[in-house]
Amino acid sequence: MCFWKIGSTVPSYSCPLCIINSIVFPPKKKPFPLLRLPAIPLRLITKMMNAEEILHLSMCSYRLELFLRASKHKMNYFSVHVNNRHMTFLSKVPDSLKLSFKIGVGNKEVNSVDKMGMLCESLQEEDGTIRFNQEFPPDEMLEIYRRIISLYSPSLIKWIFYFKTPSMDSVCRYLVENLTAMDNYDMTTYHRFVFLYGSLTREFLTEMMDRIPVTASMAVTAGIPTDFKHSKAFKYKTVEYKEARWATLDDLKSVKNECFVNLKSSNFDCKDLNEFLKYWVECDEAILTRLTLKLKEGTVIDETVLTDQLTILLYYYRDMPHFFLKMKKISNEKLVVGHLGFKKDKTVEFNVWPTDKWSGIFEMLELLEKVKELEKELLRMDGEDEPNNYKEIREKNTRRREIEKEVEQLRRQIDELNDAGLILQYPV
Repeated sequence: MCFWKIGSTVPSYSCPLCIINSIVFPPKKKPFPLLRLPAIPLRLITKMMNAEEILHLSMCSYRLELFLRASKHKMNYFSVHVNNRHMTFLSKVPDSLKLSFKIGVGNKEVNSVDKMGMLCESLQEEDGTIRFNQEFPPDEMLEIYRRIISLYSPSLIKWIFYFKTPSMDSVCRYLVENLTAMDNYDMTTYHRFVFLYGSLTREFLTEMMDRIPVTASMAVTAGIPTDFKHSKAFKYKTVEYKEARWATLDDLKSVKNECFVNLKSSNFDCKDLNEFLKYWVECDEAILTRLTLKLKEGTVIDETVLTDQLTILLYYYRDMPHFFLKMKKISNEKLVVGHLGFKKDKTVEFNVWPTDKWSGIFEMLELLEKVKELEKELLRMDGEDEPNNYKEIREKNTRRREIEKEVEQLRRQIDELNDAGLILQYPV
């Protein structure tokens, strides 16, 4: 009711003084009483929140923190960036959370983070990234990380280390040692360890690979010594090395578990690639999903060397050879059909798919294998001595006609499937 009509029983519109008063002194909204809700409605409300809101809510009340730790909010991925200075990262992936830590002595002590509320004054949020506004020594940072990660159930946990100062070696050693300890490492969550910038020593990288399980992902864009060797280097779920000129063909053959491999540089040439493809064709289990590597500097793409002793379906794209091939021993139909292609910068991309992804291609390769085996049998018959009696000569000629007829029929089937005009190549 208007200030000028106090005591009047007739409703009236607000006067200017009332409007100014409402702007200067807006009515306070009462907070929603979350803690008074039963467990199921509270759980439904928190499930609709994003990762940042969960983090903020956990700082409001210790009771809410305990509830959120028990609920374990599901999210896409949780990443932690560790550097000697603050950095800002944009998070465009829905339902993800990024933390940025600054390693140092620390301006104020956080002796024991036993409640999330103690972190209120230490956090800043910017463009989807949670950034700490003070320095932390590694042990305190690890304690904070454990407290925060207890609120979530992420599909991926990614640790990114920036090696721009020598002190990062000791920090990384401490963190990886504690993160991969049996009582801290969650085998149900996919982990990724990324080492960026600078150069890593052979001793340091060996220690890291000794500790990090092969179920994790390994990415190293920092420099790696040319004499580096490790038995686990190519056995991780995902392998990415910017500097991989130290890698050998045996390293490449050691990939397991449907691995993803990305080598930004290498000493491999067409002969090495051909040897690896022949090894892959003879494997009796799926060893990789994708292989990307840059051939040795100065390598010339030699199609004859590259396709030697391989049964392939060949085509050309932008004057570069591309071809399909398949594994001989099919224990399952998960990853059987391979496709190899080249880019202008001599980067090779080899992708492997299940049979239903390229059903027509797979059928053509199966038929081509049969043609190859039948033609080998014809060559073997030609190399044998002629039979001495009429019955054996007749049987041999009959078998020859059967093979020729079957080969003709198989080629007709291939032609019907070959809509794209792929070139058939196979060794005999």
